[in-house]
Amino acid sequence: MKVTGGKYKGITISSVKDKRTRYTPAIVREALYDTIDVTNKNVLELFGGSGIVSIEALSREAQEVIIVEIAKSSCWTIRKNLEKVHSKAVVMNVDFRIAMRRLEEKRKHFDIIFMDPPFGTGLGFEAFKALDKHYDLLKEDGVGIIESFEKEMPPSDGKHVFLERRKKYGDIVLSFYKRGVRIEDKSDN
Repeated sequence: MKVTGGKYKGITISSVKDKRTRYTPAIVREALYDTIDVTNKNVLELFGGSGIVSIEALSREAQEVIIVEIAKSSCWTIRKNLEKVHSKAVVMNVDFRIAMRRLEEKRKHFDIIFMDPPFGTGLGFEAFKALDKHYDLLKEDGVGIIESFEKEMPPSDGKHVFLERRKKYGDIVLSFYKRGVRIEDKSDN
């Protein structure tokens, strides 16, 4: 895998030697960063895999990056990949729900929370529930993004976050969430 843009464009990132790990395709990473600006932003990536999404953010001048991954082998790969770009991003080797709770206790706030749970596991719904529960991790104008398979899309609205939009790339969907509740215009125009 290669970084698709920014100051590290073209650098090869190692993959995790685990068949269960699925990577965000280059076309989706490019589209993601064409949609959101990460310059000087704080980014939290959950289900880090190889760390490619965070390394793309660092390449595009993200200020602070925290990567959460439960698999030790993936964390080892993430750390090696971060060395390639001389980054001191934080890697947390823990379940995403525990990480979110700990980060909330530390009063951390992020401009972007990116979640790429493994497909076919039900973790997309769990990721949405965790985002809704720990909505305080998102800054007021922050965005939560969940990558999913088109047949396993997370819910649209929760108690504290709502779906702003979805973007589809083949059978992969990015769902963009904002803090707050959806206000529907019911006026008769």
